[in-house]
Amino acid sequence: MDLRTVLADAVIISTRAVVKRLSFVGSGEGAGGFWNRGISACAVCDGAALIFKNKPLVVIGGGDSAMEKVYIIHRCDTFRASKIMQQRALSKPKIELIWNSVVEAYGDENGKGVLGGLKVKNVIVSGDVSDLKISGLFFAIGHEPATKFLDGQLELDEDGYVVTKPGTTKTSVLLYEAVDF
Repeated sequence: MDLRTVLADAVIISTRAVVKRLSFVGSGEGAGGFWNRGISACAVCDGAALIFKNKPLVVIGGGDSAMEKVYIIHRCDTFRASKIMQQRALSKPKIELIWNSVVEAYGDENGKGVLGGLKVKNVIVSGDVSDLKISGLFFAIGHEPATKFLDGQLELDEDGYVVTKPGTTKTSVLLYEAVDF
């Protein structure tokens, strides 16, 4: 590899953020997994698919993006979402909240290779595991920025995002971060 120095007045870093996913039985891709066959991370993109129409769905998460529709499974007994999103979710009769719980495993719908249900475990009160028949699951637990290569070279916050000057996309040096709002 031929290394050389390039001089520039400024640098723009434009990386992506990867959707956070939970790992448990059936959550992966390929054989035995239901990723893109009932499990997704984009309710906006995939939620309108005909396979989900008029069927029970689950959202895993407690932030703003989890407050949109149907069953919400959250490992705690409070949300981190903004107050307005919490009020919207709590006031909707079609949204059922499953507090203090985590998903243990996914189930196949009659051997068709399509998501058909979940095993949900209460982690605080009882430890009981219950079956929940659903047709779709959407992760809404945040993103992980692709910035590991910058660790030790730039200031990153606790979640791995580049720290910029308040109100800008500029760091303390002449470096800019391209962001997607």
